[in-house]
Amino acid sequence: MFFTELMREATDIAGCFSSRVRHLLHLHVPRGMQRYVLRLRQCFKNDQQALVEEGLMLIEYITMNAIAIRKILKKYDKVHSSANGKKFKSKLRAEHLELLQSPWLIELGALSLNFKGSDDGEAFIQFSGSFSCNLDEMEPVMTLMLPHSIKLEYNLKCAICLEIVFNPYALSCGHLFCKSCACSAASVMIFQGLKASSPDSKCPICREAGVYANAVHMLELDLLIKKRHKDYWKERAIAERAEMVKQSKEYWESQTKY
Repeated sequence: MFFTELMREATDIAGCFSSRVRHLLHLHVPRGMQRYVLRLRQCFKNDQQALVEEGLMLIEYITMNAIAIRKILKKYDKVHSSANGKKFKSKLRAEHLELLQSPWLIELGALSLNFKGSDDGEAFIQFSGSFSCNLDEMEPVMTLMLPHSIKLEYNLKCAICLEIVFNPYALSCGHLFCKSCACSAASVMIFQGLKASSPDSKCPICREAGVYANAVHMLELDLLIKKRHKDYWKERAIAERAEMVKQSKEYWESQTKY
């Protein structure tokens, strides 16, 4: 009963966190009709402060729960002289419920860094203070500093092209790839998108199947890379568009033959 309830609790926390972050990101990088509605709304009301406060609350929420689960499992093993808590950690990782490895946390970090320097207010500084990002090194990383001197690093290099991820997608297993690289690995064309991939398609790193259908488009991370590496981003955008046009042309030429 203990581990069943804890698994249910972890699932609820992860679901709540991802849905709230998704809603927050839609407010910052809106699409379609929502973009015009929000621009009209901003003429009368500035939502940036509320957005920052929500971001800070979500960072506190996910870190507090992750640390709490870690302490509960450690205490369980100590009291019962077992390794079941440690095994349960591995199960959480296998079920992609390890809270501090969520791609939505990386997106939240990118959002906070995109705000950095946009305002001198204390809330903006506090929001971006937990995160840092180094895109100049051979191993580009985003770093998250948590209470009790806990430091987490997220690798931002695509394992296929070995470059900083461009137009990044996080697969269900948590691994990051450029969209064009992920499409190539899943044997689909760029214009078709990852949702067109076969359920049998596997992640190039962990070899888990069925991880493409629910891939997360990392819009905030892409915006962060665009801001900090304009020339690189522009070069990759031109190359991806050229490849997409080439694939589209070849696809429709093959269709017309039939």
